[in-house]
Parts: sequence; structure tokens; C-alpha cells
Amino acid sequence: MKRTLQLLVLLTVTALLLIQCNVLWLPPKKYQLKSQVTLQPPVMTLGEYTSTGLINTHPRPYIYIIESKKTKGSVMVFGAEHTFDPGHKQFPVMKESWDTFNPTIAMVEGNLDLILTWFFNPVKASGEGGYTQKMARSKGIKLYSWEAGLDAEMDYVLEKFDPAHIAVFYCLRPYQNKWGQFSKSEQDKKMENLISERTNYKTLKGVINSVEQVDSLWKADFPDLPGWRTYKHPENGWPEGRLKQIAAETNMVRDVNMCRAIIELVSKGERVFISMGSSHAPRIERTLKEMIQ
Repeated sequence: MKRTLQLLVLLTVTALLLIQCNVLWLPPKKYQLKSQVTLQPPVMTLGEYTSTGLINTHPRPYIYIIESKKTKGSVMVFGAEHTFDPGHKQFPVMKESWDTFNPTIAMVEGNLDLILTWFFNPVKASGEGGYTQKMARSKGIKLYSWEAGLDAEMDYVLEKFDPAHIAVFYCLRPYQNKWGQFSKSEQDKKMENLISERTNYKTLKGVINSVEQVDSLWKADFPDLPGWRTYKHPENGWPEGRLKQIAAETNMVRDVNMCRAIIELVSKGERVFISMGSSHAPRIERTLKEMIQ
């Protein structure tokens, strides 16, 4: 028992030292809103984004700056390609944009991974969010996730959709055909882990217990499509149907939370650098331009 305690103390001290030396990066905390402003005009929906053809015409990366004349705060929105390739051409653009803008605070999409920089490249670990984290760490400024969080998303969509589809949606969302290199048994094991993690919430508990149930719901909804393991997701993420509708609603919850966080920080005079997938950036632009004065 004494040796175990000593080992725990040693590991804790080591971890604290690595954090202090900027070698071990903990996932950023979610930004906690102080108020819930009404967004007017509202954020562009995913349906509008795709039906107008904007999805195929806007540049990638999609970058713009909005400044507040009232508070002198500002935001640089960097809509990035989701990639884990450190050699991607967008990262020099991101660095140049960051240096020119000179932010006082940074925000990223998602939760990011715990990163030990001696062994892991931030981009390989967390994509554009990892690169944003790298720049924030180098400057010593605060970094937050702009996400509303799974609980907030689930509370919202549970009012509109049945628990089974919601459970399958959240189990499939991290997948999206990213496991093509794995065998079926390995894919099933990963899905089992997601089922265990992502259905342990309120009325979702026990709704989905097995990979076979995921298979069954997918086949029932999409009888003419390949199974979820091999289906090639379209540019906007999901096949037509209930899962795509849920995706649109969760995206709206996330985008609204992101806009409120940006508006609140800019109102305090902060210079906010925020990275996100490229589809988010044009959909929040109109709202931010009207709300930030």
C-alpha cells in the first residue's frame, strides 16, 4: 500500500511538472457562458447551406475578421479543412493569420486529446484544433473549447427525436468511415466501446446494447445503401433521413453556443481566434456581423 501511494505521488508530481513545462497538454475546458443572448439573424441552417450551393462555392480555408467599434474587441474565424496531416497547406496559412491577428484568447472545436508533445504531433492527434492549441500554448494565452457539450445537445434532440435514433447517431458520429483500415471485428469492438460510452445518459441508457442493433437500425432506415462500416459519407456528413435531421439539430445547438461565446468575449474586448470545420464558418458569418457592433 505504501509503495502504491508513493508511486501515485510520483506520477502526480511528474504530470504536474510536465504540464508546468508545457510538455503535457490537457484538453481545453469548455467556455462557460455568462448569458444567453438571442441571435438575430439566426445561424444559417445546414439545409440552407447545402440547398443554396454555398457548400460547394466558398473557399477553404474560410477566414474572416469581425471587429467591434464599441469594445475594440474582435474575432478571427478560421474555417479549416478537417485533416490530421501536419503537411497540409492550410497550416502555414493558419500560422500567418494567427501572427497577423495577434489574439488574446483562442477557441477550438471538439474536446481535443491529452497530448504528450515529446511523442505526439498536435495535428496528428487533434487536427486543426491541435494546431490552434500549439499556437495558443506558444503564446501563453487561454484556450477553450467552444462546444456546448454532449449533455446540452442530447437534452435538445431528445425533445424532438426517438432515443434509438439518437443513440445510434451519437455512436456513429465519431466513426463516419474513419475505420476503413480495420477488420470487421476491430470495427465492431470500437463500436461496442462507443455504445458503452455514449448511451450512458438519461433515457438513452439501455436503448442500444449491441452492434447488431446499430446494424438493424441502419438497414431499416437505409435499405438501399451499403452498411455503416463501408458507406461513404457525403460532403455534408449523413445520408438523407432521421440521422441527418439529428445531425442538423446538434449542429445548430453547437453553432448557437459558439456564436454566443464569441459575442460575449468580443464584448469584453478580447481578440478571439477561433478554429472550426469549414462548414461552420460561413453559416455563422451573417449572425456575427449583425450581432457584433
